Amino acid sequence: MLLWPAAAAALALWALLLLALALATRTPDADPVPPTSVFAAEPPAVVDLITGGWRLCEEAAAATLLDLAARGAVQIEEIGPELSLVRLRQADGLNPYERLVHDHVRSLSRDGVVATGALAEGARDLKSWWKRFRKQVIADARQRGLSQPRWSRAQLALLTAAAAVPAVVIAVAVTLADPEHEGGLGAGLLTFLGLMVLTRRLNRERGTELGAQAAAHWLGVRAHLAAGRFAEQPAASVTIWGRPLAYAAALGLAPHAVRSLPVSVPADDRRAWSDYGGRWHAVEVRYPARLIWGREPLHVVGRSLVAGFFLGFWTWIGLLILSAFDLWPRGLVQPGAFAVGFVVAAVPTARALLGGHGWAEGQIVRLRRQRSGGNENQPKYVHWCAIDEGTGRELRAYGMAGEQWALLSEGDVVRVRVARGVGWIDTTEVLSRAVRGDR
Repeated sequence: MLLWPAAAAALALWALLLLALALATRTPDADPVPPTSVFAAEPPAVVDLITGGWRLCEEAAAATLLDLAARGAVQIEEIGPELSLVRLRQADGLNPYERLVHDHVRSLSRDGVVATGALAEGARDLKSWWKRFRKQVIADARQRGLSQPRWSRAQLALLTAAAAVPAVVIAVAVTLADPEHEGGLGAGLLTFLGLMVLTRRLNRERGTELGAQAAAHWLGVRAHLAAGRFAEQPAASVTIWGRPLAYAAALGLAPHAVRSLPVSVPADDRRAWSDYGGRWHAVEVRYPARLIWGREPLHVVGRSLVAGFFLGFWTWIGLLILSAFDLWPRGLVQPGAFAVGFVVAAVPTARALLGGHGWAEGQIVRLRRQRSGGNENQPKYVHWCAIDEGTGRELRAYGMAGEQWALLSEGDVVRVRVARGVGWIDTTEVLSRAVRGDR
């Protein structure tokens, strides 16, 4: 059948068209200018975009916060070797992505203050927040004439129309090959959608001639700043260095300052920040193995009885074998098996039933769930809740029912009733809700 070679030829011609357009829409080369100390008007986030191959890097958000500090919209001060604070100040004239960063700091603050390490905290959808931040930075770069989409409308329309040709040929070829089945339409549609997905994925940001010139200038600034001592400077040193530290961060020259401002970094499951008690502090969170801990007391009792029965049974079998070789007294086979089964069942049961209940009050610092079984349609989860009671810097997360877990948020101050022996929350009372903004 000649249609299959025709389909292959159509796909090859479309790929050649795509390649030709890709080569024609390359970003102009940005040859770095000699080292210069002249700072242009682009904000640090835009500088990060145009000097990073028109891909926004994670340090752009931290660099933006440093720039806000240099301009007085916030203040960063170092309190000790492990604690620095961000204090909110009057902020006027911020662009949309600067406002996004400032609003996030404000959403986490207590009386206008937040620890730098806590910038990763808060109820948030990081992917959504980062998508908005990136979109607004790109919009600013486009408004300045530095950036543009790879495909123009005319080029996108040409690729779309050209993709229809191999899709139609493949649809006809599949239909003629198997007339009794209606697979031709589906094959053609899948081909067309696949080509469109590839087209969209390649439609990334690219620089204009003006953008390439700006990138070359900022690469010269980077060469100048590289001679400085920015690599180990803390974020609080922005009060000394000013905006050059923000630009150094955007250009990848201030990793220490960027790490200390985790604006675009997911919160660490095992290290959390809390302001419970009035002062910001870090706490370490442990999630114990769920042999006993983090389970409902009656569930622990049931599992213990089953485990005691089976372990006692297999101990009985093992002792019978040993007694046959005179390695164990015959009269102690049943007592030995019973003793093993009893201990295995009794110890967890005693912890579950006799461990007692107590009330704990504090701030929720971590709400996490872990897949524990089930299938794709009906997955099962373990739900963890870590509460800072203000009595220590190491916390053990408690288990709780998913229905209660879903009603809570990190930052809530709660009073909970806990089965102490097994670490299970059975009653929850919210004393105050967290004031947190969604990123």
